[in-house]
Amino acid sequence: MSVLVEINPLEEVLKTINIPNKTGLLWDQIETFKQQILGIENAVGPHKAGTPQEENLKELLPLKQHLEGGLYTRELFMPKSWFLVSMIHKQKHPTFLVKGEVSYLTDDGKIARIKAPHSIFTKEGAQRILYIHEDSILICVFKTNAKTFLEAEADVFVDNYRELPKEILKEKTEQLLILKQDKELC
Repeated sequence: MSVLVEINPLEEVLKTINIPNKTGLLWDQIETFKQQILGIENAVGPHKAGTPQEENLKELLPLKQHLEGGLYTRELFMPKSWFLVSMIHKQKHPTFLVKGEVSYLTDDGKIARIKAPHSIFTKEGAQRILYIHEDSILICVFKTNAKTFLEAEADVFVDNYRELPKEILKEKTEQLLILKQDKELC
C-alpha cells in the first residue's frame, strides 16, 4: 500500500538555500536568497517600486489598484505553481488572502501555509516570498497621501533594505542583535 505525501515546494526550495541564518535583517544574505529564488523556473520578483508594471507581469499577475481617502489598495491575482517575491514594505498594513491557498516565509523565517479567507498583519521591512498552491487573490491596504498609483507604490515600498526609513532600520537592527544574543545563550 502506498501513501501519497504532498511535498510543499516552498519548503523544498528553502532546504536548498545555503544561507546560515534565514532570519534577521541580513541584507547581503537576503539578497542572495532572493536571487536564488528568482533563479527557479516559475519564479517572479518585484519590479522597481513606483514604476509601471511590465506587460508580461500584467498578464501573469493582474493588478487592480484603488486610491481614495488616504488609502491605497492593491489586489493581486497570483497563478497556481508560481513563486513570488514581493517588494519591501515600508509600513505596517493588513493583507488579506481572499481566494486560494499559499505558503509564505514569515518574518521570523518559518513557513506558513494559509487558505482563504485569511488575514496577515504585515510589518514594516517585510519582503514576502510566496509559493502559490492554487490560483489566489491577495489584497493589501496601505495609508498614503499620494495622488497616483505610481506615487503610492513608491510611498509604501522600497527596492532595497538600505532604503528603509532610518527608524525602521534602527528597530530591525536592534531586533537582530537581540535575536543573536538569544541564540548565543542557548
